[in-house]
Amino acid sequence: MLPLRLAAPSEPSPSGPSLVTGPPVSSSHTSARDARAPVELHAWLVRSDAVAFLSGLPDASVDLVVTDPPYESLEKHRAVGTTTRLSHSKSSSNDWFTVFPNSRFEELFAHIYRVLRKDTHFYLFCDQETAFVAKPVGEKVGFKFWKPLVWDKEKIGMGYHYRSRYELILFFEKGKRRLADLGVADVLRAPRIHKGYPTEKPVSLNKVLVSQSSEAGEIVIDPFMGTASAGSAALSLGRSFWGSDISDKAMSIARERLGAIEIPGAEARVRFVDTLPAANAAVGGEGAQLGLFAGSDDEADREHDESRSR
Repeated sequence: MLPLRLAAPSEPSPSGPSLVTGPPVSSSHTSARDARAPVELHAWLVRSDAVAFLSGLPDASVDLVVTDPPYESLEKHRAVGTTTRLSHSKSSSNDWFTVFPNSRFEELFAHIYRVLRKDTHFYLFCDQETAFVAKPVGEKVGFKFWKPLVWDKEKIGMGYHYRSRYELILFFEKGKRRLADLGVADVLRAPRIHKGYPTEKPVSLNKVLVSQSSEAGEIVIDPFMGTASAGSAALSLGRSFWGSDISDKAMSIARERLGAIEIPGAEARVRFVDTLPAANAAVGGEGAQLGLFAGSDDEADREHDESRSR
């Protein structure tokens, strides 16, 4: 198994977010990774708005996007009482989160298209109402839309007219990339997460997407990572993970969750940052080393690092 490593911290830029700098990143997805020295696994968590996070990444720098925005229609369902587990209650201690409006989908998708390498995939979790909005926007920015996958949650949920049991995962492609296993069906079964973080997705479900559309050593990102279900899937399968979220609580849970992942022959460490500082990256050449940024090395980071070294 590939080792997991985080780069040493660098000083954050006083001007805030900026583009990653360093040698140019190859824009094509190839099997050349196999001919190079193994890419060292790493994890990078950023407290940031999704679009701001993506804006700070260079073109063609990642290999897969799996994400689950807090889409606009969720607020409508909550307002009429067709979903209750996402607000404070005896069964959930989580606050509701700020929705990502449909009006921002085009800028979001344009950045996702830009940061993906050629011949890569993009998966978007959404409901049926949001699917009608997202599909044409994805096609407008350049993606090929293949089909909606269906996440079968196995047990009936809330609702009035034919109660909900499924969610959609829109499957987009940039260029052309073959799935790892053409025998996988378009209905994926996994039980929903009970009493977890709002709209948390099963790691087992994300593992299917990650294994189908990426290879070991590649970079998976989730700009709406929540508690990092996609990150857990990526790291456990030997992929590196970059993720962002605007919630302090999500960042804390994600950092602890990913830091606890055991990878044979490696020490899993995740450095959590509060903002999106300037980043310095050098991707390419032998070993494809990444020099990632880090924010202030606060007390929580030091305590976490010390506990991992004991």
